[in-house]
Amino acid sequence: MTEMKSNFQGKHGHPDIVVSMPSGPDFGAAPILSFFEDAVRQGTVFRAGETVQMGWMMLMLKETESGELDVWEPRFGAVPIVWERGASKTYRQLIVQKSVAEQLCLEPSFPSLRQSGVISPDFMTSSNFQMFRESSAGTSSGWLFTTEENQSTDGRLASLFEIAGKRPEVIPFLAMPASSSVVLKDGKVKISYGKVEVTSDSNELLRRLQASDLID
Repeated sequence: MTEMKSNFQGKHGHPDIVVSMPSGPDFGAAPILSFFEDAVRQGTVFRAGETVQMGWMMLMLKETESGELDVWEPRFGAVPIVWERGASKTYRQLIVQKSVAEQLCLEPSFPSLRQSGVISPDFMTSSNFQMFRESSAGTSSGWLFTTEENQSTDGRLASLFEIAGKRPEVIPFLAMPASSSVVLKDGKVKISYGKVEVTSDSNELLRRLQASDLID
């Protein structure tokens, strides 16, 4: 486990913040900690029990016995959210989502895991799926999740956190902006924005996403 800690005491009158990486890249703790350090230097005050959005994920700050603020992230598969110590998944998913958007020369447009998407009745059980994003507004992420075979108009709202917990394959694509689409069919992926598209047949990152644990 990698653990990094800020050194605010005596400088900003702010509790030290601790970021741990129980798994994943050790260097991931540094940019997470830098985010908090920069915010504190600019006058932000973080408090125990507060949640902070990073990428599409939420981080929870919990006070330790020594008065520091420990960073925790959501555990997937549990609804409502159960928090676990560290920021490993947050960092990995942030980097992967940025990288996917870059394949189409786009800036990521991060939703929040608390926002909703619309899912078709067969989306959770089909091996193939399609994702389409409209403009986000309020609690809506703009995402529609469906299948090629879907004939129903009985879609329902679900939080992105619930959807991702059951279909983690969607996570790398959630930060693609409005007017984007994703098609997963027979183990291959195609991402599109307007008339521009990239497929896993010719793109190494998309190919790796289908064959690895980049987001777990």
